[in-house]
Amino acid sequence: MIPGKTILGTNKEGTFNVKMIGKTKNGYIAEKDTNVHMVLWAPPVNEEVMRFSVLYGFNESEVNTLYEKYITEVIVPKIPKGGTVIIHGHTDIVGDQVYNQNLSLQRANDVKGIMQKVLAGNNRYDVEFVVMGMGEDVNTAPFDNKYPEERFYNRTVIIDIIP
Repeated sequence: MIPGKTILGTNKEGTFNVKMIGKTKNGYIAEKDTNVHMVLWAPPVNEEVMRFSVLYGFNESEVNTLYEKYITEVIVPKIPKGGTVIIHGHTDIVGDQVYNQNLSLQRANDVKGIMQKVLAGNNRYDVEFVVMGMGEDVNTAPFDNKYPEERFYNRTVIIDIIP
């Protein structure tokens, strides 16, 4: 058996004339010429989505300085060239539903603005952003809203980075 890389050399693919010779159990020798197109197998590249989240204070639409630093120094450098960033804001169930819907969108846009500012400072305009405000929707909330601790964690923005 000859490895494909030996046949292909530095090429990724090629078409070759192959002569096959076989011998039956009766001793008969059969020959056949044919063309074979070979392609060098390459293992798949695993592209993983990365997920981050930042928490907001009650009724706050701007992230605190600690999370802003986290966004600028940890999250933004992980955005690949040509990547997509999906940002969805959430709120707890306290307050008016329409107000919470707007607040969740303000939070998501706050994160987007911070990211765009850092990217622009690095002359990066190749990232696509998708921004959504989920409000207090219990179907999309990361946690239940029964206890104060759960409501605290629902005041969040989730950031998905897709290569």
